[in-house]
Amino acid sequence: MDLKQIAKATASISPNHSILIYGPPKTGKTRLVGTAAKIKTINRIFWFDLENGVETLLNMGLTDEEMAKVIVFKIPDTKNNPVAIETMLKVFSAKTPVEICDEHGIVSCANCKGKPSTPFSLGTCTHNDLVVIDSGSQLGDSALAATCKGQDSMFKPGWDEYGLQGKWLGDILSVIQQAKMTNFVVITHELAVADGEKSEKLVPLMGSKAFCMKVAKYFGTVAYIHKKLNKHTAGSSSTYRGDLATGSRVGAKLEASPDSDMHRILVDGGILKE
Repeated sequence: MDLKQIAKATASISPNHSILIYGPPKTGKTRLVGTAAKIKTINRIFWFDLENGVETLLNMGLTDEEMAKVIVFKIPDTKNNPVAIETMLKVFSAKTPVEICDEHGIVSCANCKGKPSTPFSLGTCTHNDLVVIDSGSQLGDSALAATCKGQDSMFKPGWDEYGLQGKWLGDILSVIQQAKMTNFVVITHELAVADGEKSEKLVPLMGSKAFCMKVAKYFGTVAYIHKKLNKHTAGSSSTYRGDLATGSRVGAKLEASPDSDMHRILVDGGILKE
């Protein structure tokens, strides 16, 4: 199939998309992604909350109708109890619907039989849904902590642990990269890495330094959000800043508008139609 045939075949459909939003803490990343609830053609947002980002969602002025779109799975992940990586691996690999307990964020929790749980099925998500992981950095920490589980407090992870961490994260991100069922957003923090002898480059933080260097390849749009002159500022084009990993395969430019929101990517980028 040549490129012209591919263009003709895809002209009548709107492909799903994967988005990575990263930047320093408390710069409006969760709030930016939360604006997706305002897009009328978004039906459901499945929000996997590893960092208690739901507090931001509750206080950003969403209407009752918009809040009703957001189904939250709270996953209280800690170093001593790294449940997030296990839950996300099961969610992204399950062929049938899973039940995630409301108290612990665990799939088929043995301690919560008969207690409230929320179902999820990636296979039944649609083009007008959104799956959000908040955050990728916490997921990476969870994966490494899980590889070290059972070791004493002085144990230092080695090649085997970092290798397994990378495999688990890669298994999840490969599903996101293909975006077969629905649209995905991952929120994460930043990591400064050497870019030559005297300069640094900021890349998305998820897992080991080596894994961070390639995280952006799994996403169709990579956006950076930060504060500039005490205002929230975001950019998503490959020319936004030379010291950042940013870019968009759909030509989305968050920096083109003073009011950054998910409409600029999902609607202006042609992913969703209104």
